[in-house]
Amino acid sequence: MKNKYDVLVIGGGPIGLAAAYECAKATKSVLVLERFNFFNQSGSSNDLVRMFRTMYTEDFMADLTFESMELWNELESAAGESLIWMNGLLNFGDPNYKMGPEGNLMEPIRNLDRLGKQYKILTAKQIMQQYPFRDLPSNFMGVYAPDNGCINVPTLLRSLYRLAQSYGATLRSQAEVTDFTVHEGGVSVKIRGQETETVTASKCVVAAGAYVNDVLKHVGITIDLKIWEMVYEFYATNPGPQGTIFPSMWFQFLDPTDGDEAKSNLFYGFPTVPWGPQNMARIAVDTATNVINNPSERRIAPATDDLQITADFVLRHCVGVDNHPNYAGSCLQTNVHDNMHVLDFLPRSVGAGYRNVAIFTAGWAMKLVPLIGRVLSQLVLDGATSFNISRFTIDRKGVLR
Repeated sequence: MKNKYDVLVIGGGPIGLAAAYECAKATKSVLVLERFNFFNQSGSSNDLVRMFRTMYTEDFMADLTFESMELWNELESAAGESLIWMNGLLNFGDPNYKMGPEGNLMEPIRNLDRLGKQYKILTAKQIMQQYPFRDLPSNFMGVYAPDNGCINVPTLLRSLYRLAQSYGATLRSQAEVTDFTVHEGGVSVKIRGQETETVTASKCVVAAGAYVNDVLKHVGITIDLKIWEMVYEFYATNPGPQGTIFPSMWFQFLDPTDGDEAKSNLFYGFPTVPWGPQNMARIAVDTATNVINNPSERRIAPATDDLQITADFVLRHCVGVDNHPNYAGSCLQTNVHDNMHVLDFLPRSVGAGYRNVAIFTAGWAMKLVPLIGRVLSQLVLDGATSFNISRFTIDRKGVLR
């Protein structure tokens, strides 16, 4: 392995691989350092499926998700793979629900109208006729939008890996960064492997997810992270005849029971996906009992409370679904105080060379993987991006400790 590159990418998850692919495609020499094995289950891309969703309360998020659709099409064409199964999203619940980590039920309609996108409104009765739900409150409403779908996470990861390699990127696993120095001419890192190595690069992308502070501590900054150990569960569904089918992804908006955040009523689910186990629906609660500050604190085993609260929801409101999961796991959902992304250069406080490093962490980002990869490559290669990332600055209040 040579020890000088145009671009160094720290983190080999979907964001890091997308950035590496974009930089390598621009004919730059690229090295990706992944501290574990590639396609591991130690970060935020665990499990089989994620939502590509476009229904957002915030204007800027709605704009970015619709902008990303063209980049998803480009990526699918380059990979020769279908990466999103577009079957729509049903948001439903209490129309008076105010706000949570996923926004609310009714406000996205304004953005759908503004952007000229299709949707339809459903009553509680219509929801229960079209989806295997029962005993929904009569005041519930639903908003179904077709421009949403299920992301095939394993195929996405492997496609980005293959594409980055095809353009000449070097991909190193079991390569933990133990020192990180930023200077006017670029960056220098030390790598722990079979022996310690030093690598330099003109530019750097840090896309280490929940592990980002293990890198940033070497330049004297720390992002104030709250890392959710989010639980996912797969429940067996009735295979038929007259079996149970969820026709699309869905998300329920409802305030917690008795105002107790530990009794969340934010639930979501996926249909049975073609690349997953048959007659299995992925259903989970959109919160986490286990919230940590550092990945080293991870408990690994799914939180019992998160499993139980979801099983109780399934028992009460799902038709033809077993009320205990067949299997479950967890992934690390990295958050900052406002549940938004951090996508920026390093702060000026780092000193000379701070703009040689672009960083991404935090937020629900799988839906924006090709867009964020493009943004990161533009930042390090061009010094600016054509996309609106003004809400994701690293120096906004509450992000840095």
